[in-house]
Amino acid sequence: MKAIIYRAFGEADVLEWVDDWPEPEPGEGEVKIRVLAGALNPKDILLRKGKFRPLLNRERLPRVSGQDVAGEVVSVGSGVSDFSEGDAVFGMTNRFHGGAHAQFAILRDDEIAHCPKELDWSQAAAIPLAAQTALQALRDCAHLKDGHRVLINGASGGVGHFAVQIARILGAEVTAVCGESNLHFVSELGADHVIDYHQTPAPAITGPFDCVFDVFGQYRARDFRDSLKPDGVYVNTIPNRKTVLAEGLARLHLQQSSRLVLVHSNRRDLEILAGWVADGNLHPHLDKVYPFYHVEDAHRHIETRHTRGKVVLEASC
Repeated sequence: MKAIIYRAFGEADVLEWVDDWPEPEPGEGEVKIRVLAGALNPKDILLRKGKFRPLLNRERLPRVSGQDVAGEVVSVGSGVSDFSEGDAVFGMTNRFHGGAHAQFAILRDDEIAHCPKELDWSQAAAIPLAAQTALQALRDCAHLKDGHRVLINGASGGVGHFAVQIARILGAEVTAVCGESNLHFVSELGADHVIDYHQTPAPAITGPFDCVFDVFGQYRARDFRDSLKPDGVYVNTIPNRKTVLAEGLARLHLQQSSRLVLVHSNRRDLEILAGWVADGNLHPHLDKVYPFYHVEDAHRHIETRHTRGKVVLEASC
């Protein structure tokens, strides 16, 4: 089958669109999907560069890239009862190294859900990792509730543009930080206050906030000690020694002020997101759609760190 692979870590030119990769078959509890679209995420870039070696990035090279997909069910393994051939599904693999951007992908049946009927393939593929990251950061890490105040740093990107919408759905007052060119875009997403980071860096914004969601992972919890409430929560998205340690302490209930969101794809959350799409409350924004065989250009686009919404790969068929 065709697949996007890399045989070595490095820049975007290590990526290859090959046509002789072994076609997988589903095992127990697994679903085989004909991939019609797949979103890119910053994690795909970091994996391709080998940034998580050696602790978290153990899958041998060469390997297939990608985590987010939308497509049609081709076949199912034993024990799968909620999906059948021809179903339109979307989801994200929880395998750390990815492996989903290929003509066919294998995901567990609890990592996918039926596609929202309101969306095309590329829009559906844009949701799983980014929107689940935003949901799990705000709901599970920060325990955001109606009436809370949240500061979102990096509000116009893939995770950020979902975070603004989800925070509003949860009833929070949203202060969003982005570049000048995206102020109108983020305001239209529903942010109550939109601030150009060139004019006022996120840590200098007056609170108090119940949550600071640092989508880009530019700062540390201590940078917001003057703007967070005493029981406020700083949430980061970038795993490194300090953020992983802080999350470990949080899970041991030794501190709750600094959290690391570790996104986990699950059907329940995908169905929640699909319901918000159906209700008209959640809208994926696509910055650009590339064909799979232009994956190098798509990766370079993500590396600019100036995407508005999501970058997606789409099958040419």
